[in-house]
Amino acid sequence: MALLSVLTSMLAVLTPPAKPPLKPPDPVVSTPTPGGTARGSVGALPVSSQALPESPTGLASWYPMRPVTCDGQPMPWWVKAWTAHLSLPCGSMVTVSGPAGSITVPVWDRGPEAWTGRVLDLNPAAFEAVAGNLWTGVVPVAWRPAA
Repeated sequence: MALLSVLTSMLAVLTPPAKPPLKPPDPVVSTPTPGGTARGSVGALPVSSQALPESPTGLASWYPMRPVTCDGQPMPWWVKAWTAHLSLPCGSMVTVSGPAGSITVPVWDRGPEAWTGRVLDLNPAAFEAVAGNLWTGVVPVAWRPAA
């Protein structure tokens, strides 16, 4: 028990302070759900470190699994960052802005489930671009379909 206490204290010291979330984060990490309507995709493109104006907001989390298909289309090997959304068409591009920056990624999976209270699930590379690290788990984001 003492070891757990020491490790928890060390983690608190080493973890950078987070910006306050828009609403309390959901502690559940999403489980991806397959499906969608893909027609090709583009690799992730960094955008900027500024928030997006007039964008829908919500919470985003990350998940480590690489979806194999989106409507039967295999994900190209060169796509290194992607997101999951419940209603946007697979293959469409989304710009996501978080506390650490912004990134444009293709929608390549379905999720997160509505009951989680989150709007996006990101793969680890995309989540690190918007959150700064994976330790955060859930971050407030602004997002919009890319132009």
